[in-house]
Amino acid sequence: MMDDDHHHNANSSSTPASPSIQQNELYDCIQAMLRQEQHYTCHDYLQFNHKYEEPLQQESASPSRSDPIDENCRSKMAEWCFHVVDCTNLQRNTVSIAMGYLDRFLCTSSHRAERARFDRKEYQLAAMTTLYIAVKLHEPLEMDATLVARLSRGLHTASEVTTLERDMLIALSWRVSAPSPYDFTNYILKLLPKAFEGVAPSLYDFSHFQCELATGDYAYVPLRTSFVAIAAVLNSLEGITQDDFPFKERMQFIQVIGDVVDFDIFSPVINAALICPKQV
Repeated sequence: MMDDDHHHNANSSSTPASPSIQQNELYDCIQAMLRQEQHYTCHDYLQFNHKYEEPLQQESASPSRSDPIDENCRSKMAEWCFHVVDCTNLQRNTVSIAMGYLDRFLCTSSHRAERARFDRKEYQLAAMTTLYIAVKLHEPLEMDATLVARLSRGLHTASEVTTLERDMLIALSWRVSAPSPYDFTNYILKLLPKAFEGVAPSLYDFSHFQCELATGDYAYVPLRTSFVAIAAVLNSLEGITQDDFPFKERMQFIQVIGDVVDFDIFSPVINAALICPKQV
């Protein structure tokens, strides 16, 4: 996680077109986030589910254990999380962080993670618990476990939430500082040339919306969060007119992004990430 001084500098100063101390600090922040995200990767855990689904079903006669989770389950829980943060005036980025915890937890070999992959009630508890953790770590107000239990409408208790919280943090090796797509997006957009800062509000709004769409889409789970952010920004640029941001300067901005992340942003993996949000 970036320290407060770096965060303050990146957010309080405009980024000029030519190299400067502020711009170099911004580059350093992005590079640090890129290194950090390498410790927070996910794999396609639903595909992993299919491999072990039949043996696990035979192992237990419980009806809930015969109904493994799917992409729709994840989409519904992401939608539920967005509803909760909207009703409580919390940040939507907190949902992205929570879903990141959930995905990484389900990628672990933890017994609780295995149960959550094959038991929809347990999965619901896991999703609610990751939101509880994300709010506790990233919001000024703590969400009480009793409130989470009430939000479950009696399906789960406060004790179940706090017990799973402990099990999750152990499974995640207490790694809870992953940069989110929102974080990358905010820093990348500060690379905008000063002459075109007028389009920044629209780009922030468009890009954040793209990140929200990606948060609820399982297709993005195996992708690095920086890839999701780059795709969000590139998609958002299409919503800006040539009059407001001419083609030449736009391509220069895209080249700067590519140089900073040291990655071919026209690669197949980025192009694949570009497609999905626009289809929603």
